[in-house]
Amino acid sequence: MRDVRQGGVFPETRWSLILRLRAPDNVQSAKALDELCQVYWQPLYAYLRRSGRDIEESKDVVQGFLAQFLSRNGFERIGPTDGPFRRFLLGSLRNYVVSLARRDAAVKRGGDLDIFSFDIERAEEIFGTLAAQAPSPEAAFDRQWAQTVWSRALARLREEQRAKGREALFDALKPLVAGEAERAVSAAAASTGLTPAAVSLAVHRLRRRLRELVIDELSETVGDQSNLDDELNYFLSVWSK
Repeated sequence: MRDVRQGGVFPETRWSLILRLRAPDNVQSAKALDELCQVYWQPLYAYLRRSGRDIEESKDVVQGFLAQFLSRNGFERIGPTDGPFRRFLLGSLRNYVVSLARRDAAVKRGGDLDIFSFDIERAEEIFGTLAAQAPSPEAAFDRQWAQTVWSRALARLREEQRAKGREALFDALKPLVAGEAERAVSAAAASTGLTPAAVSLAVHRLRRRLRELVIDELSETVGDQSNLDDELNYFLSVWSK
């Protein structure tokens, strides 16, 4: 996916994830909180791992940071005009780590809080293939963030196809759609029973929808069109490396 913008339309920017965190509805707020944690904990974890911390320390620092950030309503300090939320969150994590060092306290900050579930094995697998190759902790954070955006968009696309009864077809075409592996159109046609022309058309449509879903994911935490443009360009620059 080299140009997410082709064939798609920019959605209205919503800042919706942050706004839902502020909602008086506890159910809605809890759902948004879980979503925020699932979007950002792996990038934050990758940043800490690339900074030289071990697995348990990184896990505990992320838990402790998110617990403190949320208990202090950290998301209340930022709004749609402040740019990408990911940058604000990373800066807040840096400040948190500095405060830990200043207190000269133990590294185990998460304790038994478990504000959400960790899939450490999966995080380490991704870290090993992506973030560990990053030249800096900041680059590790950005690569993991881009991977998370991509994975969420791809999962949403698969769910859409499943709802239409096309799950098996999507799974067969996924390597062509997502670029996960080289596969000839003729081979995909043989496995699906479609003509090569039909395979090419289906892949084109799925890629176009995937681009739209990536943009939709990015629009969740930016506040205006210029921010979305910048965030999309930055995503493309990170993803292409």
